[in-house]
Amino acid sequence: MALISFDLDGVLQRNPFYMGSPQGVFGHIRRELAPYVPAGDPDPEKAALEPIIREHFRRMEAGDITGAHDWDGIVNLVAARFGRRERFNVAALVEEYCQVEGLVYAYPGSLACLKALEGAGHTLVSITNGFRSYQEPVLRKIGLLEHFTALITPDAVGAGKPERGIFAAAEAYGSPCIHVGDVLPHDIAGAKRAGWLAIYVVQPGAPSYTEPPAGFLDTPTWERPALFPGWLKARLDRDRRWHQHPPVELADCTPDAVVHHLMEIPATVAHLLNR
Repeated sequence: MALISFDLDGVLQRNPFYMGSPQGVFGHIRRELAPYVPAGDPDPEKAALEPIIREHFRRMEAGDITGAHDWDGIVNLVAARFGRRERFNVAALVEEYCQVEGLVYAYPGSLACLKALEGAGHTLVSITNGFRSYQEPVLRKIGLLEHFTALITPDAVGAGKPERGIFAAAEAYGSPCIHVGDVLPHDIAGAKRAGWLAIYVVQPGAPSYTEPPAGFLDTPTWERPALFPGWLKARLDRDRRWHQHPPVELADCTPDAVVHHLMEIPATVAHLLNR
């Protein structure tokens, strides 16, 4: 039996943040901040969002991975610079937008995958860079929260992916350890650096999905990394656009398997543990 850790956003769930969309948490924040943008800006909502993104990247580049995911702190810092005196409560906005029909949801196979792994006797936790107050409401709404023994989050342990500390905190719940995630520079690089096995998820419907190459779906999940290195390198280049700190090379984040659907995970876990 093993400890199986899951990233959440883009793997099991769609969250309510929607950075570039008028919907959800950041859509709300953009609309609220737009009136504070200096007059004459042709796109005040975009101008309101850009410094929030810049502050996230500034913190990442400085090595403050926990602070880079403190959206309450970032948003209120930027709002104060714009001259807004009223504070945002991002955690409360998450709770609010979780109630909007269809805004948050579980990806196909999420519940069945977790149940299959539980049925095989594995312990399930989540290692996520989202603070607990942002993730727990989503998991509760979509019915997945009860399947996790623990949520390992940066605000609780003082470290975030790919830092060793967040993976070390999870090791208290069992071993051997396998992490499942959709971001090569964070999920996979962090897991490999921690000495864990790593499963990379690329699934239809996720924001970062791209069609796999010919023959990919006919290949065992654990053979895909070695047989499709060019495709994996293209995925890394894509991931780097948002997850550019700390910098990594493909050798740092080559997974032990790549899955195209969450229901490929139980058999993949069994193979990785028994090879």
